Amino acid sequence: MKITKVLAAPAALVMMVAAWLLAASHGPVAVQVLSAEMAPATMPMSGRLPERPPDDLDWQPLDPGVLSGWQDPHWLRWRLSAPADDAGRLLHLSLRAASQAYWNGQPLAANGIVGRSRDEEQPGLIDIVRVLPPSGRTGADELTVLASSHHQWLRMDTTDAGLRVVPVGGPPLHRAGPWLIVAFAVGALTAACLYFLAAQRGQPRVHGAPLLLALGAVGLALPVVEAWRPLFGYPYPWHGLRMFVLLALHAAAAVLLPAYLARRFDVDVPVAARITYLATLAGVVAFLPSFDGRGATALLLSLLASVWLLRRAQGEHGERRPILVLMLVAALTMPVAGGAFLDGPYFLLLAVLMGFLLLRHAERLRTLDRHNARLREERARLSLQLLQRGIQPHWLMNTLTCLQELIEQAPPRASRLVESLAEQFDRLRESSRHALVPLEDELALCRNHLDIVNMALGQPIALEVDVDDIDFLLPPGVLHAQVENALTHAGASACTQQPFRLRVQRENGRRVLELRSALGSAAHRGQGTGTRYIEASLDAAFPGGWRFAQGPDGADWCGRIELACAS
Repeated sequence: MKITKVLAAPAALVMMVAAWLLAASHGPVAVQVLSAEMAPATMPMSGRLPERPPDDLDWQPLDPGVLSGWQDPHWLRWRLSAPADDAGRLLHLSLRAASQAYWNGQPLAANGIVGRSRDEEQPGLIDIVRVLPPSGRTGADELTVLASSHHQWLRMDTTDAGLRVVPVGGPPLHRAGPWLIVAFAVGALTAACLYFLAAQRGQPRVHGAPLLLALGAVGLALPVVEAWRPLFGYPYPWHGLRMFVLLALHAAAAVLLPAYLARRFDVDVPVAARITYLATLAGVVAFLPSFDGRGATALLLSLLASVWLLRRAQGEHGERRPILVLMLVAALTMPVAGGAFLDGPYFLLLAVLMGFLLLRHAERLRTLDRHNARLREERARLSLQLLQRGIQPHWLMNTLTCLQELIEQAPPRASRLVESLAEQFDRLRESSRHALVPLEDELALCRNHLDIVNMALGQPIALEVDVDDIDFLLPPGVLHAQVENALTHAGASACTQQPFRLRVQRENGRRVLELRSALGSAAHRGQGTGTRYIEASLDAAFPGGWRFAQGPDGADWCGRIELACAS
């Protein structure tokens, strides 16, 4: 793997994060806030609401934690430094409340309707923008706000209470600029998801494809939910729900990313490690004091867990290295980006990471599809070879010659031989239609073949079986071919004196089939078409997961098949 391929995805992430931070920082300079205060409002029982706070009001410094518990009407006051240029200015105010703002005593457009009770209040937007009138003052400007928040559906430990005053002539897209970069990344991620779905169509779900699709869905949902506030806005009661949805998506991503990597690279994760990780993640989500802190910690946990998994993975270094480097770069980028990482670069990370994973997974599916096409061709060839082996001219001619003699000498045996021969061809035809057959069917084919030889010779040939599981599958003809080889090379007479013995058992997590037969004296035994057929059939059914060895073992000829799976 070339170094450029390893660093391509991390380099793309670094460039996108840098572009996002540059776009986020390139905005108008805000007016300095000198002080921020709050105080409960004294309201008349009926009639109009007050337009200014009383002079003797007991103000206290603005505390978002305390303010989050105030639902009844309350006053907020900010003092701001006077601008050098009294040109047009914009007020950006964020409150989880209905509000009526006054700029230097002049009322601005209301945000909802402030109410003495829940029935009287009409919720306002969580973020508003107002054009400020000229100041006309030489000292500090003052913004007072009468607010109420009776409609909070989900209460949190702190609340929004912030403002910015910026010149009207600032860049028109300074708020949306960073999100245009995120939108570009999300579009790329969407294209990768569509390509993956197209490649996945008609393919078996392997190597954690459902987990990858779920992670892709989370990666697409996160920027939509996060951008809902800065780009579109919403009434303040929706804020708590939105924050909990974001936290749930962060937690889902923190679970799905390590889970997919463990599945993708076949990493065996101990149960204790899984429980520890999930318990730590649950503790972070439940007990950390802020939503940003919870999201950032969950992200960091998932990155560290992913690095740990990739370090434990075996093989496929070319696949693992770019992902590992990307995880490390993301973990190092978090302190640089700070809190902004959750508002934008986090989605860029997901877009780059998910795009890379989806494309690599889709490429693996295409490779698998080509491999399956080769397997289908190989299966068709092996099926034909199985049928050809079942009607070998030499064996068929000997059988028909014996049949002719039996017709004259023992008609009942001849009739049974015809029936067994028809059953043999029927079993061969049925077996050739399947890539795998039950061991029971393969044994029936072998016994049927031995019955034909028994009736032809007039001497029994036994097949002793010691099997712990009769239901597992194997390629058709692999035992039948060994029986044929023994009859051909050791001779039918030798096989009548020494029975076939099949033993099937598990050894070290592998399925072992050991077939013993008469030894014989053929010098070239184990090097013919039967052996090539067995090896080709095993390789087509269990690529890389089989082993076949045969040879003399004492007074026996032993054929040993080892399979990596029990199916």
